[in-house]
Amino acid sequence: MMTAPATGAPAPTVAPVMEVKNLSRYFDVSPTWLTRKLSGTGKQVVRAVEDVSFAIRPGETVGLVGESGCGKSTLARMIAGLIEPTAGEVTFDGHTVAKAGAGGPDSRARQSVQMIFQDPYASLNPRWRVAETVGDPLLAFSIVPGRRAMRDEVARLLEAVGLSADDAGKYPHEFSGGQRQRIAIARALASRPRFLVADEPTSALDVSVQAQILNLMRTLAREHGLTMLFISHNLAVVDHMADRVGVMYLGRLIELQDKAHLFASPRHPYTRALVEAVPTIESIGMKRPPLSGEVPSPLDPPAGCAFHPRCPIAMPQCARTHPPAVPFASGGWAACHALESA
Repeated sequence: MMTAPATGAPAPTVAPVMEVKNLSRYFDVSPTWLTRKLSGTGKQVVRAVEDVSFAIRPGETVGLVGESGCGKSTLARMIAGLIEPTAGEVTFDGHTVAKAGAGGPDSRARQSVQMIFQDPYASLNPRWRVAETVGDPLLAFSIVPGRRAMRDEVARLLEAVGLSADDAGKYPHEFSGGQRQRIAIARALASRPRFLVADEPTSALDVSVQAQILNLMRTLAREHGLTMLFISHNLAVVDHMADRVGVMYLGRLIELQDKAHLFASPRHPYTRALVEAVPTIESIGMKRPPLSGEVPSPLDPPAGCAFHPRCPIAMPQCARTHPPAVPFASGGWAACHALESA
């Protein structure tokens, strides 16, 4: 269990607004019953997210990094209340967003927690004009009294994200990728949220517009006082956006530190490998040995620490037991057996 209290880290001076408690999500990917009977195989379960716990304070942006397939997007969707956890719960300001067996999120949490998706080409309804896409939350949550007020508010939101009020009458196919993501941001802001989940919001965009979208999100978060979970596989982007950074590997959160401490002194061997792989001026021409081996299959994860088959400092107990979270004086923590005796 990787809760902040379990690490023994100093309690934050400000109470968290978002809490993720022992969150897990498993997916049954078994063949059909007849196929299993004929082949003599059992059920197959992917442990996409396994016992993840952390908290986010008001106004804070927490970045989440990890390789593709490590469970970042699944975790994001549970936090946003889009999929139900297999175990654990997510609460925002005391209201349930997601809970195993509890059905949909609390109505107050549903309005307060919104998500910006990775692909702006797939996240917008191609049959809806922008006015409908951005305006629907305004009516759904009774934020405006009617359609006339909705049109005025949609125009204000579009201008806030760098578009024109005249764009309200257009369809998504009439915009570029960066413009579509601006529309998605306007839609997310329409419900007056207090918490945003941004799932790799720039990875599908051209490099030339990524910085524009990132700077827009930072500006809007500051102006609206938003708390944010920002997910990316790009450490440079996370360094630009986040206050604290969490690292996931094969469904588990393995390190969570203040951004400055994590990039200056990564403690988990996997985090260290990620940080050392980021190209810098000083590293030009230097040889950096890559991590050995491949990421294990989530269908059959290794016992103990999932990283131990690739870890350069693995010890015998790494293959037997999952490491506990070891706290640091800075308030962060990492789950590694090597840190217990350090």
